[in-house]
Amino acid sequence: MKKEKLVNLLKTLKSFKPKVLVIGDLMLDSYIYGDVNRISPEAPVPILNFEHQRETLGGSGNVVSNLINFGANVEIASIIGNEMAGDIVISKLKDISVSSNFIIRSKSVNTTKKTRYVSGISQLLRLDNDSDGIALNELNRLEKKIKSSSKNFDCIIISDYNKGLCQKSFLENIISFFKKKSVPIFVDPKGKSWIKYKGINCITPNILELETEMNITLKSDSDFEKSGYDIVKKLKLESCLITRGADGMTYVSSHEVIHQKINPVEVFDVSGAGDTVITSFALSRLQGYTTKECLAIASFASSEVVKYTGTTPFNFNMVYYVQDEK
Repeated sequence: MKKEKLVNLLKTLKSFKPKVLVIGDLMLDSYIYGDVNRISPEAPVPILNFEHQRETLGGSGNVVSNLINFGANVEIASIIGNEMAGDIVISKLKDISVSSNFIIRSKSVNTTKKTRYVSGISQLLRLDNDSDGIALNELNRLEKKIKSSSKNFDCIIISDYNKGLCQKSFLENIISFFKKKSVPIFVDPKGKSWIKYKGINCITPNILELETEMNITLKSDSDFEKSGYDIVKKLKLESCLITRGADGMTYVSSHEVIHQKINPVEVFDVSGAGDTVITSFALSRLQGYTTKECLAIASFASSEVVKYTGTTPFNFNMVYYVQDEK
C-alpha cells in the first residue's frame, strides 16, 4: 500500500472514537536497567550495576495502552491482587485516563508481574510472579459486574494470557452475552482447548499458538490456509488472523484468504506485538475498512513496535516513518 493512503487511513482511524471493553489478564511489566562490566566472584554470572527502573502495563494492559493511543474510549475488566503491584497497575491506568470500574481487587490472588533485567539491549533474566489462580466466585462477581453495566460497547477484545482469568465457563457466558447484543468479539488466544472461544468474530493466534492447538507444524502458505479454515469451521468463527513473524500474516474467513507480506525490519523485542495486531485490526474493522486495508494497518503497526526494546504500544509518532510497501 502506498504511504499516502496508509497515513490517511491511520489519521481517519485516530479520529474514530469507539467504546471498547478489554477483558483479560492484567499484568505489570517491570524493567530494571543497568551496566554489566564484570562477572561475580561468587558464581559465573554477570553483575548488573543498577541504573534505573521503569514499569508499564502488561498483558491486557498493553492492549489498553494500544487502544488509547489509537484514540479509542476504553474500559478494562480483570481481577488483580490487593498488593503493591496491583496499586501500581491501577495508578498506571489512571495515568492514561482508564477507570477501574470493571477491576476487582482480591486478597486471594497475586497481580501477575514480570521483571526483566536488562543491560544495553540484552535481556539477562526474567523473573515471573504469576497469578496463583482465580476462584470461580470471583469470576462470577466480575461477570455480574460486566453484565449489569449500562454501558454500550462497540467491540469486545479478549486478551487471554493464560494466567487464570479466561476460564471456560466465564468466557462462554461473556461471549454468549455480547453475541446476543451483536457486539463484535476479537480474541488473542493462549493455551490449549480453544473451544471456549467458540462463536467469536476473529481470533488472532501466532504460529506457535496455532501449531500447539492444531498439533501440527506449519510451513507453507497452504499450511496456514488449511489450518485457518479448520479453526474457522471448528469454532464457528467469522475469521482467523494468523501472525507469522517475518513472513507477515495470513487472514482466513469462509470466503476470503489473504497473505499479507511485510517489509523486513530490525527486530529488537516482539513482546506485545500481538496486542498491537489485535487492537489495530479490530479498530480498522469497526471503522469499516476493507480486509486488505485492515491488514495493511495491522502489519505496519506491529512492525513498528518490535523495533523497540520492552513492551511498547503503538503510537502515532511512528507514522512519520512509514514506508511504501514494496
